[in-house]
Amino acid sequence: MAGLKHYSVNVNGVAATLRLSDADAKTRGLTAADLVGAKKPAPKAKPAATKNVPAAPLNKSRTAAAEKAE
Repeated sequence: MAGLKHYSVNVNGVAATLRLSDADAKTRGLTAADLVGAKKPAPKAKPAATKNVPAAPLNKSRTAAAEKAE
């Protein structure tokens, strides 16, 4: 069992640690970045989305003062 390394993987949304040989890791597409304890770059933050706030709605209701003027 010598030569096995620990790899961090995500299986169906669940974090898991696998002990694999180099050949098994290669067939699964794992790299040195997937090793447990490997330094991973921090994810880049997405820029904040600007919110398009609609203008205040026009008040189309009639007021008592407007009815008296007619």
